[in-house]
Amino acid sequence: MASTSAPTIPSLKQSFLTTQTTLLAQPLAPSRSWQAANDASDEPLPERAVDDALFALNHSIQQHCHRLYAPQANRNIAEQINKTYTEDAQRRLGPGFDDAGEGALGREMDLTDHDTIEALPETWISEKDINDYPMEAKLYADAVRRLSELDEQRKQLRDQVARLNRLKSVVQPLQTGESGAGIQENLLTRNGPVEKELERMRFLLARVGGRVNALPDGGGSDAASQAVPVTSSDSLGLARKRRIDQFLADAKVFPS
Repeated sequence: MASTSAPTIPSLKQSFLTTQTTLLAQPLAPSRSWQAANDASDEPLPERAVDDALFALNHSIQQHCHRLYAPQANRNIAEQINKTYTEDAQRRLGPGFDDAGEGALGREMDLTDHDTIEALPETWISEKDINDYPMEAKLYADAVRRLSELDEQRKQLRDQVARLNRLKSVVQPLQTGESGAGIQENLLTRNGPVEKELERMRFLLARVGGRVNALPDGGGSDAASQAVPVTSSDSLGLARKRRIDQFLADAKVFPS
């Protein structure tokens, strides 16, 4: 899964400035109240004159915004804002902040990156700050713990997506159409055609077995029973065969 880099302060500021300058460059139009007042006036301004004046004004606004709020100018302003924030933060933190040594948290750290989250210390690095600011130190520890939990959840979701993608590639050959809906009908699936057909066969076999068991053992007119003597060893098999033959020869079941 492709990861996107976190936005920087200059990019956020430049995006904000671009949005605001775009709003300033929008063409102007008379409001409904002004139009109603102009229409109700004894000497209303001609619509053609109003349109010409608005066209000239909007053209001047567009040229002004293009010259004054160029993308390069917005970028320079965003970098100046970022520099001002950085200098103010350094002034507030004191001159020894940049020399905090190994383990210090840099302002450029990407807290959405897995390796960065793994490298974060569980507690604040300065014992003095922990004693002086216990509430802030607790907030930091809670934030790191929560960030680690979210990172683990993201890892699980990525693994799940990878498994689903592998499963999708496995069932890809089973598609029945270009849309990818359904699988081959000859496969045995729950509530599928094969299962329904097997269920019908089971009921049919039960009905046939019931009819066969209900047939009599045969009388003197049965040629098959007279021709085949029944012994104690094969009586069960011959009896079942005789009943099946009688069932198949029954004109009521299979009329000719």
